[in-house]
Amino acid sequence: MSKKISKKALVVIVAVIAIIAVVGSSLAWFVTQASKSQSFILSGIKASATVYFANNKRDVDAEKFKDENGLYTLSLNKDDENYIGKLKVIVHRSGAACCLRVKTAFEWQLADGSITKFTTNVPYVFNEEWYDNRSTDYCVYFMGGDRSGKAKSDTLYLISNFDESKFDVSDVEAGTTVKALIEVDAVQTNRYPQLWNIEKLPWE
Repeated sequence: MSKKISKKALVVIVAVIAIIAVVGSSLAWFVTQASKSQSFILSGIKASATVYFANNKRDVDAEKFKDENGLYTLSLNKDDENYIGKLKVIVHRSGAACCLRVKTAFEWQLADGSITKFTTNVPYVFNEEWYDNRSTDYCVYFMGGDRSGKAKSDTLYLISNFDESKFDVSDVEAGTTVKALIEVDAVQTNRYPQLWNIEKLPWE
């Protein structure tokens, strides 16, 4: 007697800049993928991201500020080229219709390597097509229409500005840096409830 087994494939594409894992009670973040430029393609969906620092007319590739775990090191000194307020992310998307979000998280690290705090509310101002849901799930969701298709691709700018008035580091210990996680996550439009474990998109 033969038995046929039907295999249903979950269609999901995750362009990973860093995948997070919490170890014990620590807030330290670790990664299993390190390449920001690597693209993943599955069932016609392609997503990737470019991370850089905007220094006046000169853009600085964030790759050189990535540590061995794939986390980006951000400075709290406005004069440094990797200052936290200069961070920019461009998301590239093409192929089949999909839902898209970017996960961000920030870990404050003292000069001796110890962790002082973990936060999601760094005061970035996102472009109008993005919905800031970081206080709930660390993610910023793309709300714009899906213009992707096999004949063209989308270039989506995530961060428009940085609100210095809401960023007070006057009581921060000298030598403190910030470790940043950035992860681009794209899924087929009819799969987000299952794969993201949400009943509806945050702005609906």
